[in-house]
Amino acid sequence: MEGLMSKALRTVGMIAGVVALTFALPGVGTAVGVSASTASTVTAVATAVSAAASVGSQLLVKKPGMQGSVNQVSIGANQPIPYGMGRCFYAGSQLHDVGYGGKVGKTRNPYLSKAFVWSGGGPIDGIESFQMDWQTVPFSGTSALGYYNSWLYAHHQLGQRPEPVALTGPWGAMPDWGAAYKLSGMAASMISFRFDRKNKVWANGIPAFGIIGRFARVYDPRSDSTYPGGEGTHRFDDEDTFTFDRNVALNAITYARGRFAIDPATGAQTMRVNGCGFPFDDFDWPQWVAFANTCEANGWNCDGHVYDGPGISTWDNLKRICAAGAAVPVISGGLLSVRFQSPKVALDTITVEDFADGERVAPGTRTYKDRINTIVPKYRSEANKWEYVQSKAIRIQSYVDIDAGEEKEEELLCELVTDKDQAAQLGGYELFARRELTGVSYPLKPRLWYARLGEAYHLTDPETGLDHLLVVAAISKDIATATVTLTFESETTAKHALALAMTGTAPPPPTLIPPGEADGDAWAGGETFDSSVVTFDTTTFTFDEA
Repeated sequence: MEGLMSKALRTVGMIAGVVALTFALPGVGTAVGVSASTASTVTAVATAVSAAASVGSQLLVKKPGMQGSVNQVSIGANQPIPYGMGRCFYAGSQLHDVGYGGKVGKTRNPYLSKAFVWSGGGPIDGIESFQMDWQTVPFSGTSALGYYNSWLYAHHQLGQRPEPVALTGPWGAMPDWGAAYKLSGMAASMISFRFDRKNKVWANGIPAFGIIGRFARVYDPRSDSTYPGGEGTHRFDDEDTFTFDRNVALNAITYARGRFAIDPATGAQTMRVNGCGFPFDDFDWPQWVAFANTCEANGWNCDGHVYDGPGISTWDNLKRICAAGAAVPVISGGLLSVRFQSPKVALDTITVEDFADGERVAPGTRTYKDRINTIVPKYRSEANKWEYVQSKAIRIQSYVDIDAGEEKEEELLCELVTDKDQAAQLGGYELFARRELTGVSYPLKPRLWYARLGEAYHLTDPETGLDHLLVVAAISKDIATATVTLTFESETTAKHALALAMTGTAPPPPTLIPPGEADGDAWAGGETFDSSVVTFDTTTFTFDEA
């Protein structure tokens, strides 16, 4: 009977699709179910506990902190590998920087070449533009046009596995760089600059620069004809079949899968370069597909970078990605699943007949400290040089009134979000979630043994006054007593329409200086003195023009 009930619940969950789904909040933490069972005999197993943190609680789980900066160059020989998703700007991870060329005219070593990695997980979809001082520089082939013509060159690669040739500069061989430096699987560029003492270009230094890219190609089970209900050529074990999509869920799936290097001799996947490394059978696919459908319906994209390397948690990175879709990854029933914001329907009704012996806990409200009434979303704005900027504060006046008129404000960092309305919607969901009941805990009979994280139930209890739609946030099982204790959070259906109707406000963009204006100002200042003789007090220094 228990097996039939479990099968029935799974079937209902699959049919319900987007509606009968899980519950999650942006950047709030992870509910993880971990089952323990190894022993020589069944009698040696006293209990198996699945511990999960309440997703709504701000006190139990620390949010992953902000990672890196997309508009500042990172430099190093053994630095973390960037992984780009969606469409965004990136200033690059610099690997090489060398001046060379001997003496040309009166200029020694007039050439400067810099190698940058933009993203692992290649080939990426494409490099949309190269920008200097946040303005697009046109190119013909590898040579810049306009103001930077003959002074700036860029050789790009998208990250084939393997790359056929290494990046090069326009002036032949360069020190400490050669044909073996192919950077296979890495979207990368060799950016080269020419200098001349008689030309004003670069007189004010090299401006800030980087690329706007369309980054990771992703796996979509809906486009895989081998997946039930799927249609298309995508294959989970073949990255060459992936296609570009900014959808939050698809980028989360692909990062959870991991991105791998290819052995050029055998064509086989070898070392994992980015991501977690979950195999196909470890995914709770109905949940992930429903999450992808929800992100698509909401227009929620994942745009930005995470970084992989020693000491960096890939699980925290997965949480960062999911947070862009108001979601959190969880381990449920031994599978990688996801809890996310969407309307719920109850899979079953829990009544007094289902209660087991033990204490029933039903808090009447959250703590005063936890109940904020104003939230300020912060997102990355293309119009503001891709810096994090604040959108307008989201305030619910009825919440302020309940809190005796006191405005309790928090800032919400939407780390991989570049759209002001998406940031506002995530902020709205966070604000509503902070008013949901949490910590509702009930010991239940074996009929609910197979309940899973994120499933919705309607619970009625005349003794505590509970009569609510609730979502499973934590599970604890006691084999000895055949009791399952479910911890719930309340689910308010009306919040979804309100949150998704919210819009953000972008701050005014800065004024950009046309290319060359700063160089012209610096050059004009330099022409007011004789550059061959400079006098300090009574000492004269003469520069050797030879």
